[in-house]
Amino acid sequence: MNYPTDLSPEEQLRARARLAELAEQFTAKETLRTPAWREVFERTWRHPYVPAYYPDKDTPPVLCIDGPRRGEWLDTVYSDTTLITKLMPVPLSRSLRPAIGMTYTSSSTLPSLVLDMLEQLDVKDGHHVLEIGTGTGYNAALLCERLGSQYVTSVDIDPELVDLARERLAANGHTPTLAAVDGHTGYPPGAPYDRIIATCAVPTIPTAWLDQAAPGAVILTDVHGPLGGTLVRLTVDEHATATGRFVPHWAGFMTMRHDVEPSHPRWPVLELPATHSWTTIDPLTLNTHGLFGFIVQWHLPDVTHGRMTDDDGQPAVFLLAPDGSRAEVATTPTARGYLVRQYGPQRLWDRVEHAATFWNDQGRPSYERFGLTATPHHQYVWYDQPDGPHRWSLPRDQPAQ
Repeated sequence: MNYPTDLSPEEQLRARARLAELAEQFTAKETLRTPAWREVFERTWRHPYVPAYYPDKDTPPVLCIDGPRRGEWLDTVYSDTTLITKLMPVPLSRSLRPAIGMTYTSSSTLPSLVLDMLEQLDVKDGHHVLEIGTGTGYNAALLCERLGSQYVTSVDIDPELVDLARERLAANGHTPTLAAVDGHTGYPPGAPYDRIIATCAVPTIPTAWLDQAAPGAVILTDVHGPLGGTLVRLTVDEHATATGRFVPHWAGFMTMRHDVEPSHPRWPVLELPATHSWTTIDPLTLNTHGLFGFIVQWHLPDVTHGRMTDDDGQPAVFLLAPDGSRAEVATTPTARGYLVRQYGPQRLWDRVEHAATFWNDQGRPSYERFGLTATPHHQYVWYDQPDGPHRWSLPRDQPAQ
């Protein structure tokens, strides 16, 4: 149900005041850096695009309908908060339908990050923009307010989200081009684009985006693997090669989906003999919000990462490669360090140790010292300079399944 979100005059004043307060905060923090985007932010309602949100996976949604929680809904919508707007069950498999749990499939990103990305996008009047990940439609609304609906194209894998966003945008005077398609393929009918912005994470830059980018175009997206990543801002040249640096801070989005229904990942686990060793690296530092995970990601671009219970019944972290190689590292330290078990032809934890050595030898550099170059045939992450000695190949871009 698409709940009505009309505000009373008193509620409108309250929301406008909150927008003005947030604009002041974002300007002071240099999230908002230009008058044009500040003006757009202050005049664009957020509440029509978020009539309900989920506090978490296990709590009923907070709705805009009249009642004791309406004030909570309005105050939260006009706060600098990411709001989960859609949950879906994760099936065990396509043949075994029972769900193994719920997962987030759409959200309204915290406004400070939305605005920071729009500022980085550096749009100019007359620019054609492709947004990957329509979601609620709020980001598209900001772009329409800034450029005009005729210059904005937005796509999402979920037809329900696209239909709702179309209704909400139209009710607020915006008519961008919207399509329910896999964002991996971009949207050829509207190409070429001067700007491409993605509010989902990708392991590599889709070749279709390079093909659909005009010379001089900017691509802004979250390049993220299981271990880490963050936003990268790329400029595309006349040969469809995109190069640029990662932003100085962590930011992350939901992973791009190629099906409406979320899937449960399956990993090959082979019965192989183990080698045992010890490490001084706390395996819990391999998390997707940490700088060390970001560094290790490029040394292990194709691994899966997660938590488990090891053969001794102790909590552990695992790394798993497509060929079945894996590492299991206990999270409880002993006098010798953390116990490591490695299986298969690759010694995955050895590569974590190599990444740590590199990072320490370079003085523990942060995100912005790294960049990415994407051509139609090859993509790699680099340190300091694209043609420098430290480069790590990314997996080849694969067509969406």
